[in-house]
Amino acid sequence: MASDKPSGGNPEIVIMGTFFFAILLSMLNYQESIQSMIPNWVLLIVIYWCLVAPDRFSMFTAWCVGLLLDILNLTILGQHALSFAVAALIVSMVTPRALNYPLWLQCFFVMALCLFVMGFEFWLNHLAFGYEFSMLNWQSVIVAGLIWPFLRVILGKAWIHPDSRND
Repeated sequence: MASDKPSGGNPEIVIMGTFFFAILLSMLNYQESIQSMIPNWVLLIVIYWCLVAPDRFSMFTAWCVGLLLDILNLTILGQHALSFAVAALIVSMVTPRALNYPLWLQCFFVMALCLFVMGFEFWLNHLAFGYEFSMLNWQSVIVAGLIWPFLRVILGKAWIHPDSRND
């Protein structure tokens, strides 16, 4: 489904561009009514690149992206870095199988991984600041699973060169 041939000349530019866009989406001020439904855009991009380009995107890169997000969001230093690195590790362990999963099963995998990362980050925030559990915070996991097929197709178009497809 995915190839090592990006549509642009430099694959690192495509990867960095998607992260730049995801970080911008994560830093937007959303209305209070939809705030709890906004998925972790950066985590979704980490999952995607770990799946389709594990040779170009590593746990260290995921950790660096998470550290940048920690700095930009003024959160506990290392919170996103550690959770993204662990997510990248989990994805790298199942990459050969996950790429062969049907898209609906990939959605459940993405939801489970987002749930794990959100639970870890909630646990850290609960320990550090005493945050209380709210069911509204978990809506973004469902939204992440629902938008995964669209994200997979859109990023696939940016990554796969039209001449390298085997349609």
